[in-house]
Amino acid sequence: MANTLTNLQDIRISQAFLEAFRAALQPLRAFSTDFSSEFLERGKTVNVPVVGNALPVSSDFAGSYSQNADRTVTTIPVVCNRHKVRSFHLTDKEAAESSFIKLERLAGSEAKQLAQDVLQDIFSVITLANYGAPAIAAVAAEAFNAASVLGIRGACAQAKMPTTERSLILDDSYYTALLGDDKISHSYLMQMSQPSLMEARIPRIYGFDVYDTIVLPDNGEQLVGFAAHPAGLAVAMRYLAPLRPESYLESGPVSDPETGITFGYRRFYDNDSGKEIVAFECLYGFVTAIAAGIKRIVGPAE
Repeated sequence: MANTLTNLQDIRISQAFLEAFRAALQPLRAFSTDFSSEFLERGKTVNVPVVGNALPVSSDFAGSYSQNADRTVTTIPVVCNRHKVRSFHLTDKEAAESSFIKLERLAGSEAKQLAQDVLQDIFSVITLANYGAPAIAAVAAEAFNAASVLGIRGACAQAKMPTTERSLILDDSYYTALLGDDKISHSYLMQMSQPSLMEARIPRIYGFDVYDTIVLPDNGEQLVGFAAHPAGLAVAMRYLAPLRPESYLESGPVSDPETGITFGYRRFYDNDSGKEIVAFECLYGFVTAIAAGIKRIVGPAE
């Protein structure tokens, strides 16, 4: 864990938060991302490289390896102007009576909620205006099955979405219906490791990494999921440093070394109320990229 915290209890609490935060943000793997613990002021821009742009055809060798070597790395400017915070406090009495286990569990629940709020905000741009008509005709959850996924795959191919790095993010009711499909349960789940079967995970199906979610926004368009390639959406995440770090009992960035997912940690004491306050914050931004990089899935009109 990359961080600048020094107090052992703060490190352990932030580690518990990070583990839950990172797990809940797994669907972000579907997009082009640039996550870092580097300091950035709110409203500043990060240039996010976009994966999956079309490349020129390979050239026949004609005596020079420099032939057809020019490339332009496509980046999209993403303004980090979103700033969400989760905080909790302990009174002097509560702090004296609370064990670390309680604080660790509390941090985990706060992390999941912050991650869900961030995801729902990002998913808000997956609309008809940004990404066009849905991949398949409106389908109810109970009718969603393996054949539906094949239809989505066909729509992705028609849109020239690259066949690699595709993801499928589904509302939990649609994910559950997919789990109950005989083709999935017999052909996929029985071949998985026992933990995957017991946890009802579908790692991949028909070329898609699969994620379930309960935070798709109610945008009036009956969005129940979407197929995605990283080219469809760019997301950036950075650390927002306090103006006066010396005024905190502890503060600093906490970052996952594998993914770069980052949040800020602050702990301070309020003398007037006699409360010790712990805050977790996420500074991020997102922007639509290539429209063909996302194909929406919608449910029937209500």
